[in-house]
Amino acid sequence: MLDEKNHPREGKRGRPLDLSRNKVILETTLDLLAENGYDSLTIDAVAIKAKVGKGTIYRRWSSKMDLVIDAATLMSPFEISVKELNTNQDLRGQLIDLLTLFFQQDNEKYQKATSAICNAVNEQLEQGIREAFYWRYRSAIESILEPYIKENSITDDDLELMADIGPALLMYKIQFKNQSNDSHYIERVVDKLMMPLVSLKKV
Repeated sequence: MLDEKNHPREGKRGRPLDLSRNKVILETTLDLLAENGYDSLTIDAVAIKAKVGKGTIYRRWSSKMDLVIDAATLMSPFEISVKELNTNQDLRGQLIDLLTLFFQQDNEKYQKATSAICNAVNEQLEQGIREAFYWRYRSAIESILEPYIKENSITDDDLELMADIGPALLMYKIQFKNQSNDSHYIERVVDKLMMPLVSLKKV
């Protein structure tokens, strides 16, 4: 797996890894997840479709699970997503944009890949995905709400619920209802559940 700063490990003999191959391999992994699911995914298949050697993959990721976790992170790059948010718009708009970026609601392949990951019966994978996403998503929510916390008496419990509501409902729709998340659904989640919870005096 890539390290915390998303810098790849050095290759054998101290040679830096070719960064351009990382995205090709990760996108190929998502393609195969969307097409065939997690259980059918193999390093061999990724290597063939990405046109790289298996050694190229194993120098970057020690297992299929690590590869899938990083591929999932590629779908929702929180650090990039937060920077892309228009902070000049109201809170509602920022929350809608964050959930839209998070779940890539306009990218059918990414949603199918997300469904494949959710449907995998693998405790280690589940834990790895949770660790990769939850705290970064919560940090993004907190950064959006930070200007309103004091004025509107937003508590840690409120922040926890705000961090849970969006992903829980959107993941439920993908995993259990086998439906994609469209902009209308995301707007309803924000309007009916998230905004009332915050109880803003000013938006």
